Amino acid sequence: MYVTIRKYADRGGLMVKLAPQVREGLVPLLRETPGFRRYCALASEDGHIVSVSVFDDWTSADVANSRVHQWVAANLRDALPDSPEVLAGEVRRDIPAQGQGGGEGLYVVIRQYEGVQSAERLTTLADEHVVPVIRQTPGQRGHYVFFAGGQRVVAVSMFDSRDNAIRGSDQVVGIMRARAKEVAPNPPRVTAGKAVVAATA
Repeated sequence: MYVTIRKYADRGGLMVKLAPQVREGLVPLLRETPGFRRYCALASEDGHIVSVSVFDDWTSADVANSRVHQWVAANLRDALPDSPEVLAGEVRRDIPAQGQGGGEGLYVVIRQYEGVQSAERLTTLADEHVVPVIRQTPGQRGHYVFFAGGQRVVAVSMFDSRDNAIRGSDQVVGIMRARAKEVAPNPPRVTAGKAVVAATA
């Protein structure tokens, strides 16, 4: 699987207004793209529009990226005039959803770790200590980890509510601080918010 995260800085206040266009125009376009798995868009609590797209592989994600770029340029140019910040990578670990529900109202937490000394070692530590916690967190609706180039590792977690998301995220950050400080010495940059638009294959 391949994940792409797009962030339109300081545009979070427009998310509710743009949601119908995204839901009716962009989502069908993504669903028509072979390899589509999942999409959500949110207004992050720190004021940005953020989207998460999941595809089977880089090839299908690349096709989708071209379609998204063209659609945004044609339909949302005035609202989103600047290119987004993009994080993308091949999924190294994913945890399937527990229970039902994967649509609008999901609470999404994105943790971005910079300066990771060994992505492979971090993955091993996460498998041993983080994955069991994520699996057992109530309301877990999906979890993806990918390397975003250089010394950057990104984790995307989805939950059925903010309370469950914060509970799970706090546990993960605590584990990382205790177990992986030498490998990931810097605290993660966290982006989080409730999905206003969401779709699965």
